[in-house]
Order: sequence, then C-alpha cells, then structure tokens
Amino acid sequence: MKKHSNNFKLVFSNFETRILIIFAILLVGSITIFSFKYNKHVDCDTSDFFIVAENFSVGEAIEFHNETLNATQWKWDFGDGSPMENKNHVLHKYTEPGIYTVTLIINGFCLKEKKIQIKNHGEILDRTKLPTIIAPKLAAVGQKVNFTYKYYTDETFSWEWSFGETGDIDNTDEFPSYSFRTPGPKTITLIINGEYKFKTSKIIYIKPRPAFKKESEMMLDEGYTYEKSVQSFYKPKGNPKPDATDKWLNPIPTRSSERHIVQFAPDISENQFELLIHQVANETKEKEDFGKYICENYQIPVIKNEDQVISFEEFCKRIRGQEIKIENLRLTKDNLNCIDGFSITYKVKGLLGWTED
Repeated sequence: MKKHSNNFKLVFSNFETRILIIFAILLVGSITIFSFKYNKHVDCDTSDFFIVAENFSVGEAIEFHNETLNATQWKWDFGDGSPMENKNHVLHKYTEPGIYTVTLIINGFCLKEKKIQIKNHGEILDRTKLPTIIAPKLAAVGQKVNFTYKYYTDETFSWEWSFGETGDIDNTDEFPSYSFRTPGPKTITLIINGEYKFKTSKIIYIKPRPAFKKESEMMLDEGYTYEKSVQSFYKPKGNPKPDATDKWLNPIPTRSSERHIVQFAPDISENQFELLIHQVANETKEKEDFGKYICENYQIPVIKNEDQVISFEEFCKRIRGQEIKIENLRLTKDNLNCIDGFSITYKVKGLLGWTED
C-alpha cells in the first residue's frame, strides 16, 4: 500500500512538471508574438508625410517623404490619375495646375491625406535687387537707433522706411534714425526706388526702458568712487582730430556704383525643415545639419509652444531622443535667406501620453 502511494505521488509530480513546462512554453510564445506585433505596430496618430517643393509649379519634381516608425508598405495616390508609387520616398511631377488630394496608406490600414495646390510657374524675383537692412538686433525704448542698408544695383534715388510702430511710412531719408516708443519685436521695412515687389524687412527686438538710478545708487551697486570731478574728463574746445582707430571700423555703405558679391542661404521649406527636426529627435541628424540654412548661427531664437524663447542649440538638446508631434511651425528669414528664428508648437510622448514640452 505504501509503495502504491509513492507511485501515485511520483506520477502526480511528473504531471505538475509537464503542466509547468507547457505553461512556460505558452508564456514565452505569447511574449514573442506580442513583441513581434508591437515592433510592427504603426501609430497612426503620429504618422505623417512631408511634401518638399520650391515653387509647387507644373513640371516641378516634388518630393514626398514618409519615415513612420515600423512602416514597411506604402501606397501613394497623387490625385491626378497617375500610377501609384510604393516607396517611402518618391518624386512626382504634375502636368496641370489645380488642387490635388495626395493620399498615403501605410502598412495597408493607416491612411493619411493632404491637399496640394499646383500653379503655373510664375515670376521669380531677382534677389540681387533686395536691399539688406543694417541695424542692431537689440535696442531699448527711447534709444536712438541708426539705420543703413546695402544695395546691389547702381542707382538709388528714393527710400521708404517703416519702423513697425505706426503702420505707415516713417522716414524717407537714406540713412534715418528712430527712437522706439514701445517694447517688443519690431518689423523694419525698406522700399527703394518705389519697387514694392522688392520690399525687404528685418525684425529687431526692443527692450523696455531701463529704470533710472540715482548716482548714489549706482555707486552702491558698482562700488565706484570718483577720483576726480567729471569736468576734468571734458576735452578742450576746438576742431577734433580724426581718431586713428576709425580706419579699422567698417564704413557705412553709401550710394556707390561698387557691386558686392552676395552669398544667399539655400532655400528650405517649412515642411522640409520640420522633417529635419524629426530627424534630430530620432537622433539621425545633428544641429550642424541646419548650418547652411541658419548661416551657422546656432543661437537664433526659438519660440517654443508660444510661451518660451530658447536658443536653437538648446532646442535641439531638448528634443533629442524624444518622440515628438509637431502641430505648427513658422520660419522667419532675413534678406540673405538665412533663417533667423522660428516658432514651433509641439508635444512629446511620455508614459501618460502626449504632453507639451
């Protein structure tokens, strides 16, 4: 009887072992299948495609690009009856002007659409006729600011300056001065020789008027004491001699027939710039890849989510390694086509979903 009991325990123990082994195999198989499906999953909420073109004109080779994570199949319909394309990066030319709906189906189920307007090729402006405004990037309320310019044609005879506070023409001198009355960004515009299609602009930032301090307060702040009276510093009256250092300073441009060689930054659309930002976020691009578009100035201001201004270098550090979703992007460029700042609204994906950075 005792022997029979031991055999029963042995059989039962072997049965438990088999059950545990089968359970372990099923668990490993389930995890493997789940991991495979997860790695092939496409997040339709964040999927998007980018359209890159210079003029969106008839006959132009327009670039369509998608880099959705885990995407393996693409079907592009360009809305003009042409054959579908099946790559993530394709080029397409439209033969007629109009508004077309571009459709992309990713992995057979994730559908994205965008409308695109194609026009006949219009007039291309001669950028050498755009003057360059020369002014400080930063000034203060009440401070006298001097404005000048560079122009790349032979003759100028009229100037229309607007300093961004009145909405009207503020000055018609060649080299005017102006004192700003309110703080904030100001858009300076200049039209030369009445050619409005060659109007140029530049944004400068005006700080609030600095608070006035008494002499005693300045001495306490700076620990400064006068060694002699202020009158001792005055120069004697008479005709001043030219400063020997003046020859090392850059002369103010004048109306001369001298031509200057102008180096313009290459064109980049907001869609293409957005694509580069995504590539910085997924660590396939660096800030240096933007150098030719921002003229190597990695400190240009970035207005982030409408409430914070940071440098472009800091912005790249913040998004690196993050999964981001860009909702809005606006670039500003100077007269040499350099991007001198941009505003962006975006979210980052965390454990609790999408949140503002």
